[in-house]
Amino acid sequence: MVKIIGQGQAFGSPGIDPRWTHANKDGVGTAYSTSSRVWFTVWNGVVTEIYHPTVDRPQVRDLQYLISDGKSFFHEEKRHLESKVEPMWTRHTLRIQALASFQLHWSDDNWQTFKDTPSTSTKLGLSFVDISVSDNQQKSISFTFFWINSSKWEQRNYTVAVS
Repeated sequence: MVKIIGQGQAFGSPGIDPRWTHANKDGVGTAYSTSSRVWFTVWNGVVTEIYHPTVDRPQVRDLQYLISDGKSFFHEEKRHLESKVEPMWTRHTLRIQALASFQLHWSDDNWQTFKDTPSTSTKLGLSFVDISVSDNQQKSISFTFFWINSSKWEQRNYTVAVS
């Protein structure tokens, strides 16, 4: 049973109008298990959206720390705390995921050489390529997509810093 102890207005009310977050993200992810039906996006230290049961159905917006004394101050993680995206660590695997089949065109030496790796499709409708980052990796990993179904290039490169 729930006991209501007061009916005051919430601190900072009424808040902002509901809307989904911007497209600028630091990361997109899902569980490593193929049985997972949950996906998420991250920006500035905040889980910005959680999608379930499919990647086109956002269910949660802005899962973050809120700090307040309940009276005189309120701090929101994405606005008042400093967050930093760390580089990819060596001896780990970088997984590149997409919602369609692709060939990953990538380089680990500033495009002095490159590799083309076909994606692996999953039962979840995702395709991925895993790149093992060796212990002696010193440069960023750069990549772009060739989309198999449309036979088109992505028209931009992406870079992941390695540390």
